[in-house]
Amino acid sequence: MLNHLTELIAFVQSVQAGSFSAAARILDTTPSAISKRVAKLEDQLGVRLLQRTTRSLSLTAEGTAYYERIAQLLAELEEANDRVMSRDQPRGKLTVSAPHDFGHLMLAQWIPDFLQQYPELQVDLRLTDRFVDLVEESIDVAIRMGTLDDSSLIRKHLGEIPYVVCASPTYLEAHGVPTTPEELLNHNCLRFISSGHPLPWRFLTNATEQEIPVSGNFDSDNGYVLRSAALAGLGIIYVLRFQVESDLRSKRLSVLLEGEQLPSRMVQAVFTHRRNLSPRVQAFLEFLTTRSLQMLR
Repeated sequence: MLNHLTELIAFVQSVQAGSFSAAARILDTTPSAISKRVAKLEDQLGVRLLQRTTRSLSLTAEGTAYYERIAQLLAELEEANDRVMSRDQPRGKLTVSAPHDFGHLMLAQWIPDFLQQYPELQVDLRLTDRFVDLVEESIDVAIRMGTLDDSSLIRKHLGEIPYVVCASPTYLEAHGVPTTPEELLNHNCLRFISSGHPLPWRFLTNATEQEIPVSGNFDSDNGYVLRSAALAGLGIIYVLRFQVESDLRSKRLSVLLEGEQLPSRMVQAVFTHRRNLSPRVQAFLEFLTTRSLQMLR
């Protein structure tokens, strides 16, 4: 492997960057140099790893299998180098994936404090609501919410975030305050759309879950949009508390049905199974644990 390290790095970086030109910029060389290194690797292996067009690159079947293994090996090599050079002190690049709302409202506040503690670290925060492939996309740690099906990942429980029902004082003055979940049927409820369907408004009564079939004149698949509509007095929203915490503190929104028990959503940090985590991942996991104990209910 080490005899072909330059070619391997060029191949992996080309896949991750999406083109020879982008890989060249990252590796501070020319696109032709990257192309020649990848071609040399293919000649050495006797297989075609990439399909080239004038606009894009795509992996062949052989290239996909080879990439998944080599990308992981290069990541482990980088971690070994970091560990030796840093003497177990966190340094280097940490790539984190998180959902948009959690990233904007939580991690954007936390990461500056984390980097003050570890000034030799560089954080690459990628926000997406899809479940990323940690190995394929070279993600060190991903924040996941809800139940997880992928048993190949190691999980660290960070906390539970409760749902809340809330509305603006303007809406409540105009339409009244619901006192039971059933009274929500008489109100304009702004629903979050997930996978083409509205998120159920659920309540817990004596450990039994009750779903209220609310309706309204505005749905969206974006939590920020629904929050803005609620602040404008359009209707009532059912959201995770961290999404509206600042609005509740400033009294721009009010919590409704406080006597009712609502479900909560699990928050976890996930990472790939490795015998020895790098110092940067260990430091971030410890930081997340401390901060989540302070902020997540």
